[in-house]
Amino acid sequence: MAKTTDQIKQIVNLGGGVSIDADSKTTDQLKQIAALAVKSGATIILKNSDSKTTSQLKQIAELAPGKVIFEL
Repeated sequence: MAKTTDQIKQIVNLGGGVSIDADSKTTDQLKQIAALAVKSGATIILKNSDSKTTSQLKQIAELAPGKVIFEL
């Protein structure tokens, strides 16, 4: 069952790592999740991240250095 962005944010905020299909979320939603990951220490894996531009991926990565893994 797919989780809403708010549900994912709650999980990440508590330190839970997640794997997300980048196609299913906007760049802004992914940035919000990444910002929570850096605070909680959670790791995020973005599948299908080649659907986002390099500039968008850099924006996400900048918010959570070392906490986001991009599957290209």
